[in-house]
Amino acid sequence: MVDFRPLTRDTLSALAKLTVRDEQATFVASNLMTMAQSVFEPGSGIFGIWKDDAPVGLLAIVDMSHPDAELDDEDDPDGIYIWRLMIDQTHQGQGYGRAALEFAKSLARTRGLSKLVISVVDAPGSALPLYEAFGFRRTGRLVDGEVELHMPLT
Repeated sequence: MVDFRPLTRDTLSALAKLTVRDEQATFVASNLMTMAQSVFEPGSGIFGIWKDDAPVGLLAIVDMSHPDAELDDEDDPDGIYIWRLMIDQTHQGQGYGRAALEFAKSLARTRGLSKLVISVVDAPGSALPLYEAFGFRRTGRLVDGEVELHMPLT
């Protein structure tokens, strides 16, 4: 069973050890960097992705409705931004990324928010095909050089 657990002092070390394949290293920051940056990101939440008692990935979100969330003028505060999603190289292709997207969708719905937003590097080997197959659509914006996608939750 896949389980999503909020980051704790006890899970930090195990999650920090997870890595993507070498050719994916430019697609997502390390988990350690994500966990460190989350301290300075209002509205963020970090979740370890676990299969039984083994960590398999990390999901970082930003609740864009948080009163102190740092939004651009074009951002809609009525959503969850999937800030980082990484699945360890030994667990990719097993459905954990899709499960993390479902979890983010349920978080947004539970909080009464109407959309998910994500950005991704548009390069061979990136998760762009996964996100589009899941139902995300391109917005036409580039955010920090990444393609922005959104998914209404109607």
